[in-house]
Amino acid sequence: MISTWVGLTTLRPPGPMSGHSTIASDDNTPVVPSSEPATKPLWLRIATRTGAFLLEQWLLLAMGLVVLLAYFFPSVGKRGGYVVSEYTVTYGAVAIIFLCSGLTLPFDKLVKHARNIRLHIIVQLTSFLLTSAVFFGIACAAATSPDIETSNLVGFIATGALPTTINSNVVMTRQAGGDVAATMVSVTLGNLLGPFITPLLIAKLYLPATKAFAQWLPEQALGHLPELYRNVMFQMGLSVYVPLAVGQIVRAIWTKQVEHVVARYRLAKIGSFCLLALIWWVCPGADHADL
Repeated sequence: MISTWVGLTTLRPPGPMSGHSTIASDDNTPVVPSSEPATKPLWLRIATRTGAFLLEQWLLLAMGLVVLLAYFFPSVGKRGGYVVSEYTVTYGAVAIIFLCSGLTLPFDKLVKHARNIRLHIIVQLTSFLLTSAVFFGIACAAATSPDIETSNLVGFIATGALPTTINSNVVMTRQAGGDVAATMVSVTLGNLLGPFITPLLIAKLYLPATKAFAQWLPEQALGHLPELYRNVMFQMGLSVYVPLAVGQIVRAIWTKQVEHVVARYRLAKIGSFCLLALIWWVCPGADHADL
């Protein structure tokens, strides 16, 4: 009995070809555990990690490809082009993005973030005041150089005073795994305030501040605001609010069916492809065929 017990518990040193310990059985026959799978070659590990990284960043890579295609094939995405982008993209692609968002986002999350006053204050102050002030400061510093045209700097100031875009914010937040509901509520509020705040920032605060910029201010800078408000609200209503409301209604009526379709067919990915269509449309090469 003693010899059997000793034989069962005696550990032998690892063999020359194995990194595992061997255990002697009661009949002194060594029992070798199964060896671990061989380590993958270095080149295969690098290729696997590189492929996974590129797959995660597919949207950024696709954006670069779309810009390149828009440069070589501007007739596809330009206004009045093959796809009539002023309607199919401006309204159609944006509407699809928000229809998918309405189908995928629970209504209670939208209500929760709509009541988040702290979120709205931080986002809107950053968007309209902090960002526009930084852009204006850069423009003033660049205005000292004779090699930069003032008209470009005026456009730079106007860009900094604009609200954040709805489409790209929603798609990028979803791609990054962020809170899409919070983003949608914030950017929608920002675009509602934008037609009122942006013209005031440009025409009353920034451009009159310096003589070089003031000469680019039209005499009737604020005279056409009612028409601007109508156009903006009409476009946002058709392409943002109506599709979002339809998506929420459909989700509320057929919740389980919608969740099944969203999960099975990865409905959220459709918004990414619509964003690529928007990039093709707004790309300079797509809007101006002579570039």
